[in-house]
Amino acid sequence: MKIGLYISDILLRTGGTEANCSYIIYALQKIYNFPEITVVSEKYRDSDIHVTDIASRLNSTFGLDIKPVNISLSLLSADKSNFIGRFLFERKIRGTSKRFDLFFNCSMNLFSFAAKKNVVIIHFPPYRKTKSKFVQKYPWAYFAAVLKDRSFLKTYALYISYSQYVRYWLDRIWGVDEARTALIDPAVKLITKTGEKSDFIFVCSRIEKSKDIDILISAYKASELLQKTYKLIIAGAVIAETKNYVETLKNLIGGMADLITLRENPSHEEIEAYYSQAKIFWHAKGYSVDEESDPFEIEHFGLTTVEAMSAGCVPVVINKGGQKEIIEDGVNGYRWDTPEQLIEKTVYLTQHEDERKKMSERAREKAEHYSLDNFTENLGKALIEKLGVR
Repeated sequence: MKIGLYISDILLRTGGTEANCSYIIYALQKIYNFPEITVVSEKYRDSDIHVTDIASRLNSTFGLDIKPVNISLSLLSADKSNFIGRFLFERKIRGTSKRFDLFFNCSMNLFSFAAKKNVVIIHFPPYRKTKSKFVQKYPWAYFAAVLKDRSFLKTYALYISYSQYVRYWLDRIWGVDEARTALIDPAVKLITKTGEKSDFIFVCSRIEKSKDIDILISAYKASELLQKTYKLIIAGAVIAETKNYVETLKNLIGGMADLITLRENPSHEEIEAYYSQAKIFWHAKGYSVDEESDPFEIEHFGLTTVEAMSAGCVPVVINKGGQKEIIEDGVNGYRWDTPEQLIEKTVYLTQHEDERKKMSERAREKAEHYSLDNFTENLGKALIEKLGVR
């Protein structure tokens, strides 16, 4: 069997989307006994990145054990700086997909492919082209937009969602019939090494405005009780485009650097160490967003929340999006709507160590639902039951 996976900029990004697509590769090797897998991505003219062993690259980045057997990387020249360049790249990748038995679209777009069977991973459903601001401004483009939307609906034999939240919006935006959809728990690289827990709160996130990290820092600064008992550690990826936000956070921290640590671009090992030592985990993405008017900006699932839970951190997270499916409030963590609730629930945990330990164990148990083994089993079932691909 020949399987292809399109993962946008897999050599340039290392976020949750890229990790999850790497888990798919790991699972496919188990499901089909080392099929011929090709990872398809972009090659830019000014890029100086050279990778000959994609399996080793993904393993070192995401802590996996993908075997370098029948797996290769195919980079297609791309220029996305203008409409013509984007159009030509889409045609090129569609042509490439024709040689595969099974082709996965692992990135958010409206691409259509031509493999024998095409599967799209819905991290969040792309919006219809006919509803775009461009079409609203230039009505003459409506007919082309209709064709684009129709092609996206026709091309895929299976639409895979990782949360009820995403599945709901897939139905709202596209109305895909249930026979072509599958809802499965995503894979999360669980933290198995745990050390002695310390009195600090951990925030693991790309350090950018959409994550509302400033809300968390302000909440911590507003609580004298937390400052007396716990420290706050924030760690995550920083790129050139988010440097200004990093400076905003540093200014917000001000003279409290002894209590609040901001760690830029930590290694995989450092992140695991923070998870294993932290008692509490915070998450705020979506706090400043209206879920109905801008659902894309809400956390679609909550991969880092599950990572934290697997290490025994008790999550105290925003009460929106996919987080509501992971956290049963007061059982394996807490959900909050306001910074005041965030502080109140966190302080409760710091003052009731026995209860925190019980929640920690329940959090670990819930995290096991998202193991790589369970994901591999569920993905295999979906491909067999929905596509008949064995």
